[in-house]
Amino acid sequence: MAAVNEGIRFLEEYRAHPEKYLPLADHAWKLYEKVDYGEEWYDDPWYNLGWDAGLLEGNRPYFMILWATCGITILTCHVSAEGIGEYGVPELLAMQEKAKLVKVLDPSRPRTDIMKYRDGSGNEFFSVNICVGDENETYARGGAAYSFAELNRFNRKREKEAGRK
Repeated sequence: MAAVNEGIRFLEEYRAHPEKYLPLADHAWKLYEKVDYGEEWYDDPWYNLGWDAGLLEGNRPYFMILWATCGITILTCHVSAEGIGEYGVPELLAMQEKAKLVKVLDPSRPRTDIMKYRDGSGNEFFSVNICVGDENETYARGGAAYSFAELNRFNRKREKEAGRK
């Protein structure tokens, strides 16, 4: 019997009752298809490795992507900036560590960067980018563990249902 994907379970709950939560990044609703990067070494391809979704605290959802490029593995967590717009790296990392999503191994050098952006609906989000490691060292543990195949199936089903309405 296959394990229940808690990320999909959360997305189903969010979709059924969005009024109960702060905004969820629109990254959660897109399809993550295979990309042909070509054969040039300088194309700097990136590879999506895994994802997760859930709640950080209260009604604040997150959408997380684990990806790699140029020998570096990065964990990106998208979280609504509503009510926490003044937060910096320490506060945003503390939220993720409290939720047991990630553990930075050397807090004095978190190798983390944040940026704010607005999604297609005009909601403001933080993109919290944590360097998980490179070929030589590991800087953080934890992260997104679900296959994009499951998310793509869920979002294709969502698109088909929306087309019927």
